Amino acid sequence: MSTLWTIVPPEWVFGEPGRSPETEEMEVGGARMVVTPLGRGQARVERLISPNPQDYLRPDWQPGSVVSYPPPGASGRTP
Repeated sequence: MSTLWTIVPPEWVFGEPGRSPETEEMEVGGARMVVTPLGRGQARVERLISPNPQDYLRPDWQPGSVVSYPPPGASGRTP
């Protein structure tokens, strides 16, 4: 039996890498993003996942931005 001494929360250690329990992954305009639902039809962008470099230059998709949730025409949402 081992002991794990760490200051990080257990969900970071034992959860899925790169995602916390309150985040969701969804697709918007061909790009995937990890968002945190805020309620009232809004979500905060936590991470953008796209092969297109131009997507990273969009100010409305940068981490910390608030987007519609779920966006019109969203597909591939995973809880």
